[in-house]
Amino acid sequence: MHDRAEFDFVTGRGIADPEAQIDVGSVARIGSRLAAWRDVLNIYYYPLDLSSPAALFDVGRLSVHDVASIRIGVLHSDPMTVRRHPTHIRRHSDDFFMMPISASGSLSLSQRGRECEVRPGDLAFIGTGDPYVYVQPTRNSVAAIRLPADMVRSRIPWIDDMTARQCPGEQPLVRVFQDFLRSMIRNSAALSDAEAEFLRRSLFDLLALALTVPGDAAFDETSVRFAHRQRILHFIEEHVCDRDLSSSAIARRLGLSPRYIQRIFAERGETLTEIIRRRRVAEAQQLLRSRSLANRSVEQVCYSVGFQDPAYFSRVFRQETGMSPGEYRRQHAEPAA
Repeated sequence: MHDRAEFDFVTGRGIADPEAQIDVGSVARIGSRLAAWRDVLNIYYYPLDLSSPAALFDVGRLSVHDVASIRIGVLHSDPMTVRRHPTHIRRHSDDFFMMPISASGSLSLSQRGRECEVRPGDLAFIGTGDPYVYVQPTRNSVAAIRLPADMVRSRIPWIDDMTARQCPGEQPLVRVFQDFLRSMIRNSAALSDAEAEFLRRSLFDLLALALTVPGDAAFDETSVRFAHRQRILHFIEEHVCDRDLSSSAIARRLGLSPRYIQRIFAERGETLTEIIRRRRVAEAQQLLRSRSLANRSVEQVCYSVGFQDPAYFSRVFRQETGMSPGEYRRQHAEPAA
């Protein structure tokens, strides 16, 4: 069952017939409205901390609606800074990608050592499985799109490498993705569950194109490279823990030349080695968080995710996460049942 929703990313108009509609001004005194706003976002999204440069945080309104497991919220609020800490991640096991689309002023996102500006119409997102900072410097209306991480990763395995990166709104495929999402929301009432599921998969495919295909390239040539990049990334996903995984091994298995593979990733300022390394670190993070694997040593984790040198593993892990594997385990270990 899908209720009809009317939504406009550009003007920030709210959602018709929302499943939840909250105005903190009606439920809290001025001095406690920021805390009330934080509690609302904790309930309808996930645990986080809030601060605000405003002398008085006075405005906080939220309309929420769910369509095919995608949560769409319209937030109209005073300036705020959102921080997601390791303690929040330990308390909340669900994993999402959060995509804010601004109606007017710019926002900023910071995660995993990356930072990007999000202008009105731009596409960018963060993952809730790692700490992040979201800064909204002015009173603004923001569409906050929450996507289930496992569903997105099943369609876009490399999505974690794209957090806190800007896809400009001028790019045609970014506009196509947002138009498709608007249409999906507006027509949700008429969709069966099977139709909604099909459209969700199509939405994630469009998201993959918007994130991957440069807007200024010839589409025919770029689409071929995009298809090869998908094949490479799927292969990495399936073999990320193999110690022999390398550009030459991938080239041999997929029938591509190493030089061509290098060119595919160089177009985005990446290298295949970096992609493999980040995926192995992400795999190690999952193992280090697991309570059932608490007896496994850091060295064993290193070897199990494809690294061959524990010292190199620790150095790379610190570069990616800002802490050693041991520190990460102590801060992120799942609590006892």
